[in-house]
Parts: sequence; structure tokens; C-alpha cells
Amino acid sequence: MRKGFIFNHNKCVGCNACSAACILENKWTIHSRKVITFSSVALPELLITNLSIACNHCDMAVCLEGCPSSSYHREQLTGAIVIDESKCIGCKYCQWNCPYDAPQFDLEKRIIGKCNLCFSGVIKGGLPACTTACPTGALNYGELSEPVCKNIFTWFPDKNLNPAIEFKGNRNNIPLRIIPENIFDSAQPGSSVKKRNGITGNYSLVAFSFLTTLSVAMIISSLITGIFPDRILLLFLIAMAGFMSLFHLGKKLRAWRAFVNLKKSPLSREVTMFILFSLVSSCTVCYQIPQLIVVSGITGLVLLFLIDSVYIYSDDRKQVRMHSGQTFISALLIVSFISGIIMPFLFLAIIKLALSVYALSVNRKNSIPFGIRFFRIAILLVTGASIISEISYPDPAIISLFLTGEFLDRVIFYVDFKPLNINSLINH
Repeated sequence: MRKGFIFNHNKCVGCNACSAACILENKWTIHSRKVITFSSVALPELLITNLSIACNHCDMAVCLEGCPSSSYHREQLTGAIVIDESKCIGCKYCQWNCPYDAPQFDLEKRIIGKCNLCFSGVIKGGLPACTTACPTGALNYGELSEPVCKNIFTWFPDKNLNPAIEFKGNRNNIPLRIIPENIFDSAQPGSSVKKRNGITGNYSLVAFSFLTTLSVAMIISSLITGIFPDRILLLFLIAMAGFMSLFHLGKKLRAWRAFVNLKKSPLSREVTMFILFSLVSSCTVCYQIPQLIVVSGITGLVLLFLIDSVYIYSDDRKQVRMHSGQTFISALLIVSFISGIIMPFLFLAIIKLALSVYALSVNRKNSIPFGIRFFRIAILLVTGASIISEISYPDPAIISLFLTGEFLDRVIFYVDFKPLNINSLINH
């Protein structure tokens, strides 16, 4: 039978012995296993429930499948998903993919670390350190009931990944328990829940994606106007985009490993297509070959589609959620604005406005101020009125204002980007 973690929340007192044992055993500076404390009512001292969670070593391991550098592998004897530190580039893509918040970025090593099931000891018949350290017997490791999904809380995310974890205990009959000493540190229940969305740490990705969008827009605009794009400007945009993308990596000298998993990783395909677009576009402007403009344009559009595909997400991982800051629609809008083609601009602008207004209504509690979202919409309306009325269009000031709005839209995209994560799904 399949083995995995067995957790009884009725027995867990939130002592964090499992987390400490994990750190000591693996000599980590990260918290590979964490204990999340939450409550289903407003008063945090009532109905306290603890959840000890680490990597669940899923059958459908999205961290393994999506890793661009193929740093992950599955140990055949234990089923553990293990990361090879010598291959990890520190791109954090597995953090976005994993709904259980298992991969953690090690600030000292600049790579990802996570629970490895203490596989070297388990192979010899031992148990993971976290389970042997649990003083109440709340956390164990052994054979799981089948099917596992019937023994998982309803709020537990993405059970289709078939995580190797089983829950025991009756949530409706929670006994008296020891309240962790730090539970009253905040007046808000669930205050320890980590916020994974936001722009923090993604500045280089904002710059890379926006500069790439501008580069593709310049190429496509040249197809419409019949004039080759400015050589120096285009080469500068492409070079800066590639340069800024490196700052997102923990291990910049291993950037070449981003090409390794072309078959399964959207990130690998994005990086590969960016290199191809850069080469073709550079040849286009340097040698001014008309046929290459068409190839560059097609390559650029494919690149933007692949960039957007990296951020495709939903609660069931099957739906694509549209956003006004996506690169594909932004590039087409920039092309229509710069080229002065009103009808395509109106069509795309209406789509962007609708998506922006929708985001404005559903993200009122987001970390980005309401005024900034409104300001972005105002920029699009003002510059849109300029191109339609031909007042001040195409003055450099209006074009600069328009591009500022598109850049701001890309920033908002990253703020709104919320990867599926257990921390945000717990009913606290």
C-alpha cells in the first residue's frame, strides 16, 4: 500500500516539535514543516485547530513536472519528491505551482529547499524525523487508507494531485487543548497565515515581461507601417529584458539550466522562445531582411502567449483567468495605439477596461491602493480619447503617458496574481 503522513489534529497541541526536528535533522535554515494554527470563529481562543504540514509527495507532483531545471526527482523506494540542490536555479516557480506551500526559498543558499521525507533513513526502515519527535502522536508516517481523498478536509486544496497525507480526528468534537503562547500576538485570527501574492520579489519579472512586450510591439508595428524598427532601441529593449530576468534567479550562473525541461515546464518554453525571438529580431533589424520581420512577429506573439501561460492558474487548475495586464493583449493594444489604428484599439481598450473595472470591484482588499487602480483606468481613458479625437496625438507626452499606464497594468497583474495556496484557503 501507499505510504505517507497521517495527521490527527485532535492530538496536535501546536508545540512545533515536528518543525524543529525537521530543521535539526536536515540542518536547514528554512521551515520545511510548519504548524498552521487557525480557528473557525472570531475568537482565537475557541475551537483552536492545528495543522502540521510539509511536502505531501503527491502522485501528480506539480513541482517536479514544472521545474525548468529538472531539479526534482522521485525516489523509487520511498516515493519521496527530492530536490537536487546542485541543479536548482532558485527561480521559485515550484513555489507558485505547489498548493501546499512546501517549497521554501533558502535565503542563504539562494535555492529551494523542502521536505525530502528523510528518505535516506526511511529506505533503511526508519521514520521521518518530524514523526518521531511528535510528543502526542499527532503526526505519524505509515500506510494510507484508500482512497486518500476521502480522508482530507474539504478546504484542503487540489486533492486531484493525490497528496500522500491522511487526516484523522473529528473536527466537530475538538477536545480541550493547549493554546500556543503566541496565539494572542495579533487581534486577528489566522494572522500567521503567509501572504504569497503581491509584487514583492517580482520586480525583475515586471521589467522583463514589460520590456519584452514593448519589443514584440515594435516588431509587429513595423509589419503594419512597413518601416523597420529603430535598431538601437530594439536591441536595447531585448538586452535589458534578458538582463533583468536574471535577477529573479537565486543562482544566476545556472541560468542555462532553464532550458532543460522543455517538454513539461512552461517556464522552460518561455525562456527558449525568448532566446529565439531575440536572435531573429536582432538579425531582422541588423540586416533589415523583410522576410524576417514576419518571422519575428510570429515568434514574438508565441513568446507572449508562453509568458502568459506561466501564470495560468485557477482553483481547479483547468480554467484560464483573464487579466488586463497580460502581455499578449497589452502588446496588441500598444501596436494599435502607436500605429494609430482606431478600431482595433477601441476593441482591445474596451476589453482592458472591462477587465480593469472587474479587478477594481473584486480586489478592494488587495495590497494595492484603490486609487492606483483607478489612476490606471483614467490613463487609458485619457489616452484613448486623445487617439480618437486626435487632440495631442501622437505627441511624445501622450505616448509616454499611455506606456506608463501599460507598465502600471503589468505591476497590478503581479499584485493580483494569487497562486493556489493552502494558506489562503484555510477557513480561519
